[in-house]
Amino acid sequence: MVIFMRSLELPFEILTQIADDLSTKDRLYCALTCKTWRYPFQSSLWKKIRFYSPDDVQTLINIVKASQNVQTPHGSCVHSLRIGCHYNATEISDINFSGLFRYLPNMKSLHLENISYDDIDTDITRSDKIWKSLENLKIHYKGTRQKKSAKPLFELINACVILQKLEISAGCNGYRMKFSVDDFESMHQHLQDLSAIKVDIYLSPDFSAILDNIPDITLAFSVTSVEINSKEYKYVDEYGSASRNNWNPLWLYYFSLKYPNLRSLKLNITDTCSTPINSDERQALITLFHSNPNAFQHLETFDLKTDRYFEHSDFILWELFCALKTPLKHLKLDTTKYGQVDPSYPMNVNRILQSFSGTLESLSVKGFIYNYTNENTILELSSYNPLLTDLCISGSNMSLNLNDILDNFVSLKQLKIDGGTFLSNPYTTNGESNQREQQEQKQKQHELQILTLKNCAVTAEIFNILSFRCRKLKHITLDTVVINGYICKKTGCLLLDMSHIFLKTLRIGQVQYSTSHEESDINNNICLTLLSQSNGLQISDEKNEREKKKINSEYPTVTSHAIDWIYAYEYFGKYGESYIQTTKLSDKGANIALEYYQNFQSNKTSQTLEDYSSYDNEDPDMDRKCELYKGYTELRFGKIEAVHVIRILYRDLY
Repeated sequence: MVIFMRSLELPFEILTQIADDLSTKDRLYCALTCKTWRYPFQSSLWKKIRFYSPDDVQTLINIVKASQNVQTPHGSCVHSLRIGCHYNATEISDINFSGLFRYLPNMKSLHLENISYDDIDTDITRSDKIWKSLENLKIHYKGTRQKKSAKPLFELINACVILQKLEISAGCNGYRMKFSVDDFESMHQHLQDLSAIKVDIYLSPDFSAILDNIPDITLAFSVTSVEINSKEYKYVDEYGSASRNNWNPLWLYYFSLKYPNLRSLKLNITDTCSTPINSDERQALITLFHSNPNAFQHLETFDLKTDRYFEHSDFILWELFCALKTPLKHLKLDTTKYGQVDPSYPMNVNRILQSFSGTLESLSVKGFIYNYTNENTILELSSYNPLLTDLCISGSNMSLNLNDILDNFVSLKQLKIDGGTFLSNPYTTNGESNQREQQEQKQKQHELQILTLKNCAVTAEIFNILSFRCRKLKHITLDTVVINGYICKKTGCLLLDMSHIFLKTLRIGQVQYSTSHEESDINNNICLTLLSQSNGLQISDEKNEREKKKINSEYPTVTSHAIDWIYAYEYFGKYGESYIQTTKLSDKGANIALEYYQNFQSNKTSQTLEDYSSYDNEDPDMDRKCELYKGYTELRFGKIEAVHVIRILYRDLY
């Protein structure tokens, strides 16, 4: 680091700002440079303190006490303290935290890690001064084997009278702290500056004594963000997990009244075991929600993770947000349970897009079906959404049309498709003017930059359209994808030409290619991919067409050079389970494949290379034949800066 002004010319405030932007090592160097710099850079070092053991705590206490007689005591410089120790109750009682906190009058942020529930009910929470200056409190507590009162926690929280951000996270195992409406009311009565709440707790489902009083509650205007992961009990071990939960949608009614300026609401309410609501209860809830026409009028972000779509997602979307015309910008719905989709009711994505077409910027829907079983229709995405930049659709029973997506979401920068079929329907025209408009739309370059295709079937035409319309693509992921196209009988190659796209990263794994529209499997599919990039700079459309004709008439690789050969194969685990694995061919294997396809017609008669293994001989489980006679697919780009092969790890299977 070089500073060109003399130290005397730099005011203390400027030096402090410089110090805050430097690394710890640079601040140490500067503190030792001269006497003038010592205090501002030393003060910056003291702003954020973290310790890991009781010895560290005692050392800190001694240093802070010893500095009380200097011009700027070290304790007054501490703004953030992180206690990262794994204490037990004995160690907690042996440390004079109250004595330490007495010398930290300006502390703004406190993070208590791995604290047990019993530790919260010690003298650590009884200090008079420290809690009065805190603006940010973060607690990670361990679950308990038995249900316990949350009173000690509320005493600690409610003592922080100027608190702005509250974060409470729970350990994996045990009961969580239970919050009722009365607890929220008491908390907000003490914490009137609170703006953000992020907590792992259990929301009490009992509204019997409080429901009639909710319309008369005092509003918390300062709160703009609420994130709650609600579970009563959770247990996780090496054999799996178990949870218990009971969710009452009246909490949404309470939040809609309590937080009139709420901008972001995120709820995780999985593993519910409550009795399904009947039609009368549903109508009563709708009446309650509609009694407050100003509910959620500032809500921009809604994130819901649940495993009961029809009761939760469907109800909240159509009877609450759509009915109240909530101006959502970011919507995320996830009903995945143990990796499986919720088959109860199809999600109407187009209705979501229509309902929030004037505001929606990102949409993620996961774990749904989008058509009834055996209903093979293309998912309609006809709503024009000019602001949408991020779209993720994941689930089953769905077919998507790339043209619809590119035409209606003109600002889309990130697209993820997980499951179903991804295809491109030809444009249908009703007259010369429509044909001209559609042609102009096709010619216009799209804003798409990130594309992820996973667990889906894709037509080869998709890649031609992407190359033609999406030349701003920088990152592509192909994970567990079957691509359907036609192989050249002369060369044995299925060419996917995206030579107009210059990628920064390509992530690829478990990719197969089918030459039949029937049900495909790895025994019949092509599993070998040649990744290549075009020689020279990007070429014009006319020249590209001429080169493509030349490629098709000769060899697919004459105007490009190979980067990697990627091979997908069936792998059997130690318990006999099978899955698709991916590897790169060695240099020797790549040369054999290249020579084989240069003489494809004559080599095809041999069917397989019996003596060829493309893998490391040190791994006998991967000693397999590379079925070159099936052909290969060349995935050609203008340029690829980095290739990452997606490999399945054994632990990911369970």
